[in-house]
Amino acid sequence: MNKTIDEPHPEASSRLEQIGQLRARLTDLLLDAETLWKQSDEVTIAFRGHLNQDSEQAYTILRERFAEIGYTPMLRARDGYDVVIALRHVFEQKQTHWSVNLILFLLTLMTTTLMGAVLEQGERLVQNHRLFFQQPELLLTGLPAAMTIISILGVHELAHYVVARKHGLDSSLPFFIPVPLGLGTLGAIIRIHTPWENRKALFDVGIAGPLAGFVVALPIFIIGMFISPIEPVVPGTASLQAPLLLQWIEHWTESVRGIPPGYDTYLNTVTFAAWFGLIVTGVNLLPIGQLDGGHVIYALLGQWAQIVGIAVLAAIAVLGALVWNGWYIWAAFIMFSGWRHPPPLNNVAPLGKKRAIIGLLVLALTALLFTPAPFAL
Repeated sequence: MNKTIDEPHPEASSRLEQIGQLRARLTDLLLDAETLWKQSDEVTIAFRGHLNQDSEQAYTILRERFAEIGYTPMLRARDGYDVVIALRHVFEQKQTHWSVNLILFLLTLMTTTLMGAVLEQGERLVQNHRLFFQQPELLLTGLPAAMTIISILGVHELAHYVVARKHGLDSSLPFFIPVPLGLGTLGAIIRIHTPWENRKALFDVGIAGPLAGFVVALPIFIIGMFISPIEPVVPGTASLQAPLLLQWIEHWTESVRGIPPGYDTYLNTVTFAAWFGLIVTGVNLLPIGQLDGGHVIYALLGQWAQIVGIAVLAAIAVLGALVWNGWYIWAAFIMFSGWRHPPPLNNVAPLGKKRAIIGLLVLALTALLFTPAPFAL
C-alpha cells in the first residue's frame, strides 16, 4: 500500500527558508532566540530573546547582515525581551536632482522680496497702488527683509540636512515654499526618505534646525531693536504680542535707548522678519507630531510622547477658539502630517543623559518663545 506524502506549499517553504536565513544572522547576537509566529500576518517575521551586547552595536551588525538578503531589522523591547522584527525592504540612498530646489528658492526670493517691499513702503503703497509700476526700483527695498527670512529658514533646514546626512539618513536639500502673502513664504522643508535609526538620530536632527535658526534670528532681532525707529504711540495701532524672551529683550533695549513715555519702538522690516522667525521657531518646537519639538519629545519620552501630543493639540484647539484663530492652521498642518510620531527602527537604544538634559533645556526655550496670540486681535 502506497502512502501519499504532501509536498510543502512553495510559499510556506520560502517563508521557512527566509526564517532560517534570518535566524542564522542573529543567533549569535540574540541569546535564546525564538521565532514569533503570527498567523494573521504572513509578511512579518520576528524573533525574541536577549541581546548579548549594546543595542546600538547589535543593531548596526544586524542591519548589515539583514541587508544581504533584502531585509531591514527593527528592534523593540516587549515584556522583558528584545524583539527583532524583520522588515522585507532595504532603504537605500536615492539620487535626487537639485533643480526643483533651486527653482523654488528663486521663486521664494522673489515673493519675499516683493512682500518685503510692500511692508517697507507701507503707507506710500496704500496711497498709490501703482507705486511699484511707476518706480520698479523700489522693489529692491524688500531685499533686506527677504534675505533675513531666507537666511533663517535656510540655515534651519540646512542644519537638519547636515545632521541627517551625518546619521546616514537619506535627506533632500531644502524645498522653499513661496507665496505672495505675508512675508512671501510658508517656510521650507526637507524630505527624509529613510526611517530614523534610533532616538539619538531623531533627537539630533530634530533640535539642529530650530537651534541653528534661533542662533541666526536672535542677534538680528537684538540689533534691530537698537536701530528700529522710535516714534510716538499712535492710538489704535496693532501691536505684536511678544513671547517672554522677546519681551525681556525689548525691555532691555528700550531701557538702554532711554525711550520716553508715550513713545515705542516700531520694528523695521528686517527686525520684523527676525521676530517672525523667532515666533515660528517657538511654534515649531511645540512637542507634538512631526514638528521639530515632536521629534525631541519622542526621543525623550518614547510612546509616552503621545499623551503630551494630545494635551498640546487640545490646547491649540482652545487657543484657536478663544485667542487667535491662526492656531487652526497649525492644527490642520499637525493633523495632516501626523500627530502621532512613528518609532525609530531601533527603539531600544537609550537617548543618553547628555541629550536628555539638552532636551529639557530645549523645552524651556520653547516656553520662552511661545505666545498665545502672535498678532493682536
